[in-house]
Amino acid sequence: MLRGSCVRASLALALSLGAGAFLGCTSSKESASADTLTANVGQYPAAPSGVTKPRVGVPPFSVKTAAGFGGGAKAEMNDIAADQMTTLLDQSDRFQVIERAQLQKLLDEQNLEGIVKPGELAKTGQVRGVDYLLIGKVTNLRVKNESKDSGFGLAKVGGLINAGGFDYKKKDIAITTEAGVDIRLVDPTTGAILTSNFSEYKKTDSASSIGIDVLGGSANSDANIQISEDDKGKILRLALDDALRKSLPKIDKFLKNQPSKTTDAAPVRPAAPAAPAQTAAPAQTAGKKFCGECGKEVALATKFCPNCGKKVD
Repeated sequence: MLRGSCVRASLALALSLGAGAFLGCTSSKESASADTLTANVGQYPAAPSGVTKPRVGVPPFSVKTAAGFGGGAKAEMNDIAADQMTTLLDQSDRFQVIERAQLQKLLDEQNLEGIVKPGELAKTGQVRGVDYLLIGKVTNLRVKNESKDSGFGLAKVGGLINAGGFDYKKKDIAITTEAGVDIRLVDPTTGAILTSNFSEYKKTDSASSIGIDVLGGSANSDANIQISEDDKGKILRLALDDALRKSLPKIDKFLKNQPSKTTDAAPVRPAAPAAPAQTAAPAQTAGKKFCGECGKEVALATKFCPNCGKKVD
């Protein structure tokens, strides 16, 4: 009896040590993988030299998510996407980016609250202090299982861990993160789309390599997976960074040829032409009189020139 208890205790200890060693290895590996995944976020090729940086504001995006992200559209995701794109645009070093709270203040002060809706320009109108608006939509944002569950889970081993506890295999299941991102640079005065791009973000890897925690979901392939709010923001940032990176060639081409903007400056009026110089009348010599015909000097009282006979005024 004592021997059987010792065997069971040794088995439990070995499994615990094995789990600890497994945790230690995966922890450092996961951190390194996650660092690699996000290492280039916000790091873009240099901006074209000699171009003027226009002032850009980013209103709320329109974000549509699949079941793993809560499904449908959520207002907080619209604002999170706009905040993240504001930061990424600033890091691109191609724009003077208007802070989002300041953009809303400008719209309120100019009574232009209805000029922008999530993901679209509601109506055209001059926004003083802003040259352009960056409008964005995110569709089908999701994380899904890519393969059927075949891993090893300690939650299944003879009650050593509660059946509802954390299952280690979820760390290494193959998952796919994906989203469609549509971004447009718009002139709010005319509603004209100046440059646009649509991109599909898709990455398949293990959950640990991507650096996210799986909270739940079906073991069936192509099933949506539940992740934390922080990880949702991380996946969204990766998709937006990918979309902006792919848009930069078009954006740079536009910046090199952008028209001059004068949204704040008063129109410059041309200077009035200078008045023509007045020609001074010939000076009269005091005490002298001359004939207008021959130029002969005559006495002041003379009415007719004694030289030519012409009347002298």
